[in-house]
Amino acid sequence: MGTAATPGAAGSADAVVDEAMRELVQRSGDAELTVGAALGATAALRDAADRKIFDLVGFAREAGASWAAIGEALGVTTQAAHQRFGPKPSSKSAS
Repeated sequence: MGTAATPGAAGSADAVVDEAMRELVQRSGDAELTVGAALGATAALRDAADRKIFDLVGFAREAGASWAAIGEALGVTTQAAHQRFGPKPSSKSAS
């Protein structure tokens, strides 16, 4: 697995997000790029990226990737990766 984004990649990602935000605002039919439209589009992109990360972590786990490798790729600790993306403990009702 790769490692978290490098500073150069982060700048490229910023440009991609900016372009995608503008495209999403245009597709929504807004005539002009307002701060509100930009915020809404960027929030939708963030949500889509979060869903994609969850999908990719699932694929990585199914392929045998360790939590350490996933954490490294995301730039977080093993524990942070497992807490965010790992199975949620089942809540048992007190009888």
